[in-house]
Amino acid sequence: MVDLNHYLMKETEIQKIISNSVLKDFFEIRSNVKWRTTQYFLEFDIVLYQNDVIYAIIEIKQSLRQPSAFNIAKEQIMRALTLTECRFGIITDGDTYYLKDTSLANTEFQLKEFNQLVAYLINPDAILSDADKMTSLKKALEMFFVDPKKIDSICNDIYFDEKQGKFSFLNLEKEQNFFLNVVDNDKSLEEKVNTPIYRYTSLETLFTMLNKGTYRMNGIVGMNDKSEIDYFDTICLETGSSVRELNDTFLSSCTSLEDDLTMWRLYGDDGKGVCLEFEILPLRDRLDNFILAPVNYAEDREQHKALKMLKKLSEANMRFVELYKWKHFFKPYDYFVEKEIRLMFFDNGRYDNGVVNRDWIKTWSHSIINPIVDFKLNSTGFPIQLKRIILGPKMHESDINQSQLDYLLLLRGYDAKTDISKIKNYR
Repeated sequence: MVDLNHYLMKETEIQKIISNSVLKDFFEIRSNVKWRTTQYFLEFDIVLYQNDVIYAIIEIKQSLRQPSAFNIAKEQIMRALTLTECRFGIITDGDTYYLKDTSLANTEFQLKEFNQLVAYLINPDAILSDADKMTSLKKALEMFFVDPKKIDSICNDIYFDEKQGKFSFLNLEKEQNFFLNVVDNDKSLEEKVNTPIYRYTSLETLFTMLNKGTYRMNGIVGMNDKSEIDYFDTICLETGSSVRELNDTFLSSCTSLEDDLTMWRLYGDDGKGVCLEFEILPLRDRLDNFILAPVNYAEDREQHKALKMLKKLSEANMRFVELYKWKHFFKPYDYFVEKEIRLMFFDNGRYDNGVVNRDWIKTWSHSIINPIVDFKLNSTGFPIQLKRIILGPKMHESDINQSQLDYLLLLRGYDAKTDISKIKNYR
């Protein structure tokens, strides 16, 4: 039976030993990392990060003297390594340290002295690149991309990490360009910045936005459709995300559809709300930590080519640093009619990025405690700028509201105009 107080004291002691060791000079060390998958929540006692990528996971036990406790610990570590795709797993009770190096096939956990463990994590045996795996990567890319030059260009941006035994992009910019090519093959949002996008919402939400002068983005945990957060993991590969990453990621949904009957019904308060038109800023003028991209939809209910390609890339030892962001830009075929464009903000605490308020709310749809961030509306560098307000085809007193909104926009100093829906036969 585990003595909880004794275990907590031991856990704290081991965390201090790891944090104060020379490992701190090579890795970011986090304790008690909570991880969410489609099926369950996990907690990792200690995680070593290198360049924002999980490098090693450490599981702490009160004692490893009993074979049953050791076997449970091994199962927990192997599950964690599978989900996170990292190379190293460690089990310890403070007296002994056991290391699992997943690059060594059919090798059990190896007993190590602490100094040996530290030295091996800092300078592990190199894993040599497998030419067959690179061929598999190229074949996976050919499942989605048709231009040979595009495929060669992507391959040139990939290198083999001999410490992790994984293929990765040379830097985050290369990885982001890859995903932009996947979700928006013609890069219309980047090259056609004068093409507006639209957001359907209620009159009440618009009034709050203009009255407070803010644009709100909601944490992804409290999204309206709960299946969205798990779609990628279910269809492609179950990676999960840390609870920290989930709560640092915020989304706002827009569309390319202007004054559209279906969108009014779905998101515009059944035609009594508003359709907001936004201008897209060029990339060079945007603040950091934003992604603006269209959603990539499955071709039909049986096939999603992009996810099939990503799964094959993973099987060929490809690892994506920011997959936890990009996996939210893929949706089932059934939502294709929405032509969604997503604005994502990742709040890692390093930049303010125009945030004027961070808070928590309880969502109306699912009663989930969820973080929110508010940005100053039309602030310099915010990726989308309000330019027009279209009043819904079923809005009460639309003529009066248009006049009142015109005056409110003038008072608040917004360079935006109002209009009334052209739809005349809304039922």
